[in-house]
Amino acid sequence: MPASPAGGKIGTSREEVGSSLNREVVPATLKRPSQLPLSEPASDEKVVRISDKSLSVTPPTITSRKTLPYSSQPSSPELEQTEPIRPCSTDLSLGIRLYFEFCHRQPIWCFDRADVSDIGSVTDELACSILAVTARFFGRAEALQLYEENSRRLIMARIANGAVGLPTIESLCLLSYSSFIDGNVHLGQFHLGMALQLCRSAMLDSDAGYVTGDLINERKKRVFWSLQVLDQYHGRQTGMLRIPTETWRQTCSSTKGDDRSCQGDESNVPLPLDDLGHTSPRTPGIWNTSVQLGWVWSRVRKYVSDCAHGIFREPWRRDSTYATVLSDFMEAENSIPMCHRYDSVKFYERKVEDLRTNRDYWTTWLKEQFTYHAIPTVLNHPFLYIIGAQHNPNLAIPNTFWRRSSELALIHATWIVRMVDMVLDKQVHLTDPFFGHIAAISATVHLYYCCAAAAKLKHKSNADFAKCRKFLKGFIPFSHACRALDRDLDKMTQIAAGSETNEVEDWMPSRIYLSVPLMWNILQFNCPADSLHPASIGLLNASLASTAGGHDQDETTTIEIIVATSPEINVNTADGGQDAPNLSYNRKIDVSPVSREYTYNEPSAEQADSLTFNTTPWLYADTLQFDNMVDLVYHDAQSIGSDRDRSWWDGESL
Repeated sequence: MPASPAGGKIGTSREEVGSSLNREVVPATLKRPSQLPLSEPASDEKVVRISDKSLSVTPPTITSRKTLPYSSQPSSPELEQTEPIRPCSTDLSLGIRLYFEFCHRQPIWCFDRADVSDIGSVTDELACSILAVTARFFGRAEALQLYEENSRRLIMARIANGAVGLPTIESLCLLSYSSFIDGNVHLGQFHLGMALQLCRSAMLDSDAGYVTGDLINERKKRVFWSLQVLDQYHGRQTGMLRIPTETWRQTCSSTKGDDRSCQGDESNVPLPLDDLGHTSPRTPGIWNTSVQLGWVWSRVRKYVSDCAHGIFREPWRRDSTYATVLSDFMEAENSIPMCHRYDSVKFYERKVEDLRTNRDYWTTWLKEQFTYHAIPTVLNHPFLYIIGAQHNPNLAIPNTFWRRSSELALIHATWIVRMVDMVLDKQVHLTDPFFGHIAAISATVHLYYCCAAAAKLKHKSNADFAKCRKFLKGFIPFSHACRALDRDLDKMTQIAAGSETNEVEDWMPSRIYLSVPLMWNILQFNCPADSLHPASIGLLNASLASTAGGHDQDETTTIEIIVATSPEINVNTADGGQDAPNLSYNRKIDVSPVSREYTYNEPSAEQADSLTFNTTPWLYADTLQFDNMVDLVYHDAQSIGSDRDRSWWDGESL
């Protein structure tokens, strides 16, 4: 088995790893999170409740983490040395259960249930890290911070003593994800970078780190690719030391023998085995295909970062970043197996209980769907090219690109709202802040179209904007990052409306004012949590924090938007927006309207899933009327009446 340069065996068995640290001298400053064990919730309903205000299913609200400052010192070093630092078995059992309910495969996949079935074999740092992620879901914010602190010190003790094992890297992965949920991006990226460096030391980034017959090879692959997923969605996009997105290109494709994706590199790390949702051994699992789309998303993030720094090139050029990212997106889409596609899995027909039982598959599938629609939404976001026209005169010339790109942005932003509706309808509990981020991005597109010339499109955009805001607010109770994102969206709404109120249900403006700094913050998820700033992230002292904090921007810097009308376009949504190739069969789609009552807990029969709506790009005008648009008012759960109680994807045209 390969050994790390520090002397720790990465391939060590769970029994050896679990007892290794217990034989070492641990720092005297490690603290016991609480003298009282965490109480086991009586049922899942006590862990997750439905918020009437947000219309989203959320865990209970956590209290402010300012109550326990990171710099607090133990009252008695002698006492702290004798007290146990490992969580009690009751706490750990609860933490593991909540991990698999709220975090497993959405997005990280460090270990399976069998890997932690023996609680006694779970190392101390991994036990603390698991509880650091999950304590937010049962209202123990004070325990969360202390578990994070203890886990970090246990990890550093491992490194100092040359005893790094695979659970140490898994612990860093969990701490990194926890920091990203809290909006502590600097600390999360530090944990991520340290974990990636340990992977390099253990040669987990090449096939040399995976010895034939090693019983934990799959577990190594899971944590390695989980770290890549975190880097795709939360890694830095600027600076000379960032990981270039091209680094991951060769291993993102699941098609063996594809020279374009392998690029001649024979030392690629294979993706972990994932047998959920398919029966063929040659078919990639849903988590693996989501990794590939995640890599394309990281390319989109880099594209937005370049635009934010004034790097604009005509997107219609074949050598532009826009064109290459779009090509990568098409290649990733083409690699999605038929068994995972929207029209094959029929998510909208699934029973609530079925989705809960197979949560490991469906939460990952939803992440893939949201990513799929987020990519073209951001890539074609009108804001990018409005700003770009100020830097590149060629971007100010109206042409076919403007028309098609604005249509694509609205199409996929509407699809995101559609997915939000189905998630709420099926009562799927989502906790990854990525979903809140994408809802906020979709909201900015719909906010833009709130000043469309057509009244029906205005009404639709207004209703969809309200849906996105409510969905985002459902993540606030357990994610400080989403709380900050919601704060910025509220500020941008106030500026756009030109008033102090955020209620825009009847708001039908002819023009709006978009805050440029706030829009960049939302597109890039540059929203540090309210209670966190560089001087108190638990990593840098004042001398370095001042340089890492960046510069404040004037949120009142705005651009004025006036949107014209466009022709009608028709979109068939039977395939979920994913044009699957025809294989050995032709599937007929019934596009006739279906009349049925809306039932919240029960699935409907096979829907005629088609969508027709109109879009409004900018920089040109058209006088065509919007005759085929129907009312798309967002209906709360309390709405009554047969027409208002039916889901809007049940066969009606928009």
